[in-house]
Amino acid sequence: MNRSVTFALLFLASLPALAQTLTGTVREASASPASFAALKLLRATDSSFVAGTIADEQGQYRFSNLSDGRYRVQASVVGMRNETSPVVTVRAGQPLTLEPLQLQPASQALTTVTIRAQKPLVEQQIDKTVLNVASDATAQGKSAYELLQQAPGVVIDPNDNIQMAGKRGATVFIDGKPTNLSAADLANLLRATPASGIETVELISNPSARYDAQGGAGIINIKRRRDKTLGLNGRVSGGYGQSDHHRANAALDLNYRAQHVNLFGNAAVSDNFQITNVLIDRYATGTRFLQRGYDSDGTRAIVYKAGVDYFMGTRHTLGLILSGNSASNQFGTYTTTGLTNSRGVLDSSLINRVTNPSLNNRLNASLNYRYTDTSGLELNVDIDFTRFGNAAPNTITSDYVNPTGDVLLRRRYRFDARTDITISTVKGDLVKAWKTTRTELETGFKHTDVSTDNGLLAFLGGGQSGTPEQPDRNRTNRFQYREQVSAGYASLKQPLGKKWMAQAGLRIEHTTVRGRSTDILNGTGSSNGTNKPDTSYVNLFPSAFLQYQASEKNQFSVKYGRRIGRPNYQDLNPFIYQIDPYTSQRGNPFLRPDYTQNTELSYTYNQAMTVSLGHSHTTDFSTDVVRQEKLVAYQTVANVGQVNAVNLSVNAPLPIRKWWNGYVYAGATWNRFQGRLSPNEPFDQRAFAFQAYMQHSFTLSNQWVAQVSGFWNAPTTQTIYRIGGMGSINLSVQKKVLDGRGNVSLLVDDVLNQMRYRQTANYGTAPDNRQHFYIDRKWESWRVSLRFSYRFGSTDVKENRNRETGPDASRIKTKANL
Repeated sequence: MNRSVTFALLFLASLPALAQTLTGTVREASASPASFAALKLLRATDSSFVAGTIADEQGQYRFSNLSDGRYRVQASVVGMRNETSPVVTVRAGQPLTLEPLQLQPASQALTTVTIRAQKPLVEQQIDKTVLNVASDATAQGKSAYELLQQAPGVVIDPNDNIQMAGKRGATVFIDGKPTNLSAADLANLLRATPASGIETVELISNPSARYDAQGGAGIINIKRRRDKTLGLNGRVSGGYGQSDHHRANAALDLNYRAQHVNLFGNAAVSDNFQITNVLIDRYATGTRFLQRGYDSDGTRAIVYKAGVDYFMGTRHTLGLILSGNSASNQFGTYTTTGLTNSRGVLDSSLINRVTNPSLNNRLNASLNYRYTDTSGLELNVDIDFTRFGNAAPNTITSDYVNPTGDVLLRRRYRFDARTDITISTVKGDLVKAWKTTRTELETGFKHTDVSTDNGLLAFLGGGQSGTPEQPDRNRTNRFQYREQVSAGYASLKQPLGKKWMAQAGLRIEHTTVRGRSTDILNGTGSSNGTNKPDTSYVNLFPSAFLQYQASEKNQFSVKYGRRIGRPNYQDLNPFIYQIDPYTSQRGNPFLRPDYTQNTELSYTYNQAMTVSLGHSHTTDFSTDVVRQEKLVAYQTVANVGQVNAVNLSVNAPLPIRKWWNGYVYAGATWNRFQGRLSPNEPFDQRAFAFQAYMQHSFTLSNQWVAQVSGFWNAPTTQTIYRIGGMGSINLSVQKKVLDGRGNVSLLVDDVLNQMRYRQTANYGTAPDNRQHFYIDRKWESWRVSLRFSYRFGSTDVKENRNRETGPDASRIKTKANL
């Protein structure tokens, strides 16, 4: 182990230096730093845009990986006149530092500023794809959830699980920190967050060594907009949507900046309700189950954040952030299941009613210290604490009915489930840049400690017979789980000659896991009690990147990374969650993490169109598995085998006319699933998946913008499950009001009302394990919405810092919706 670490560090340190860099400083008229000034790199021949960046708090900026040529640098700050540098010539092996650019106040006669330049909707950067939400004219009328649904290569299934580039396990960050939420709770957070407050969405398929290795599909980082004016300013927004039922939300963002302190905060609330029609046709052991019914889902949520940055001189900054969210969910299910025999004759029916209200709360506190100086040294130290709690009482009432409709028997089940999760994290990151050699080194450490305590109280009785309610010993359980991950990393980036750029990194993680499940008698030896998982392991996660700038318009890159997919905490929980007398869910304490190796080759033309070809190999792949015990089926999660996937994608902007801009994305994935669902059920399944997205924006006038967008996910297969195709077309129109400070948007989602989820499976050969089922779920996807947003306050604020803090706890998963 020590030899491996030593070899890796020597390899990183031995990489030679490369690519051209242009650095400089921006100052205000008073000679103080122009913090967070906007910089453009322009080609000297025609003033065309080459690259953009933002100065740091000391007014320093850097353009890296430049081709030989002649350039100008333009600096701008709201309220100041733009300043442009003289023409400079960039040559290989000759890093340049420009004379400081000094900005002057704009003339008082200047009352109107018209900005014509605009970032493209999608940018392909060295290590990620960036969606510039500010360039989406209709983003005012969307939520963050809807924004991700339309992101290139991103798929959100009906259970709110997020896939990226055809792979499961994408980890969602907000402002550089993990969201610490389950799929359902994350969906509530994103639905309550208006897209108008988002600056960019970063899609990082192969994260560097600085990021945690968790998440086989990569990282989605949502960066919220920060106002940049001195004094007080903010934004208020709200919207209402109507399908069969309503969906409403509102948000407020505030920012106050003074010389030594920056205060910021935001809050968003949402109130949503919808009905999902459910059809399930299941065949098992000679009996056919025909289920019809619906789910009712009402959610009220609040998301909040408050923070302060205190600037101690020009080098030291201390920051504190308190954030959290609370959601109340009223979930219910009403279904009628007809049981027919092998001759197709109805034997009996089951009428099932489920009420499942839940309440969850999350609170996070984050303390950050930052040091930076003019020599290229930056140090960040973060301490985070997160507490999550969920309470989900559940009542199931089942009536057994004969073919004539008479109730034969009534049974009642009641469950009180709770989950408490505590996460503490300490991390430090050190970045050192050497201007002369243009070398950049990143190194750091992180320690995360996660404790979960899950309790399930199960009761029987209180049904038609009038028997008193009694504890159910077969289901009552307590599951305690602790996971500790200690990590260290190093990453080195350097130019290699005239046209090459290289980056390599290594992350080392040591994981210790302890799990204990006890039954109602506090025992661990029964069928419900176990002392698993209980393990410790060390992993190395290398990452590498190589880029070749063939010419001014042609760029090639190769990326490699190894990732881990640790199980969701609740998937390890062996509790039995009863859905109805014939179906249940349970966790698997013997789940192992899966490992994925990703390799990607990409070509970018003119910093716009990108074609990518990638391959991933995943071992110990886990998926949902349905088991049959006579007439009773239960769903669990199991490691079933390995997956090899090849993904080919292309995305490109389409500037059709000055008033008509388009964007298109298409991605195809070839998967091969190999493994065993059980010792007697091997599978070797090949599958093809295709995803496409398009968007067209029309500038009708200075105040009016219209947009049409749509996506299509072709039918595909995952292990034994066949998943139907799904797509939608969306329309929107937006008008600027109140002197451009306000926006009104009208949207129509899923115009043709075609979005629905279909799944089929047919497997098993033994008489007691033969399975066939078909699922069809149709929710309220067609919706008309009206949204309004308004920004107020001064017009000259410097933004508070975005920083990457917080534990990687996106694996929190609750059983709120049984």
